[in-house]
Amino acid sequence: MKIMVSKKVKHLSLLFICLFISGLILLNVMGYFLDLEYVSVIAAMEEINKYEIRSRFLMQAMDEIGVCTPEKAVEVWAKGLITRNAAMQYSVMSGKLKEEYEKQLDENFPNWVTGVSSPWVENYEITKTERTDENTYIFHLRIFTKTSAGPAGEYKATLTVGYENGFWRITKISADKELSVYTGFDPEN
Repeated sequence: MKIMVSKKVKHLSLLFICLFISGLILLNVMGYFLDLEYVSVIAAMEEINKYEIRSRFLMQAMDEIGVCTPEKAVEVWAKGLITRNAAMQYSVMSGKLKEEYEKQLDENFPNWVTGVSSPWVENYEITKTERTDENTYIFHLRIFTKTSAGPAGEYKATLTVGYENGFWRITKISADKELSVYTGFDPEN
């Protein structure tokens, strides 16, 4: 069975397609010049590129800054747990640990917001500190969680902190498996 279409219908169909495509192009160009990122594909791509570059530079800058005491590395990392900020946790990690952590974040917490709304990490305490040599400390922590109804439990973590490139950085994390939702990191992966 063959469908016959008149030349007039073919021309009208072609005209409609051309007008539709022209309208899309015009809408994108207008969105670009009016700085409407949600209308213009061009503007949206420029926004993405801007944030990708900014993110890459910030992550490179983190390699050049750090903390001056091993206790401060633990404090910054724990503050990242409490505020659900993976970037804060990442900032005090060694280069090797950052690589592992970033892979897991990309897979499980791509927006770098760790933890859950309830129960949340309320506080922590250092229960024991060991100095294994002049450039390495091991900190044993208890991490306390809470809900609106009160305490929700506690977890244990052990952080090894070493001196790297002029700063104290966390080189190893060992923790209760249940803590991985708060840290964004499962050392067994």
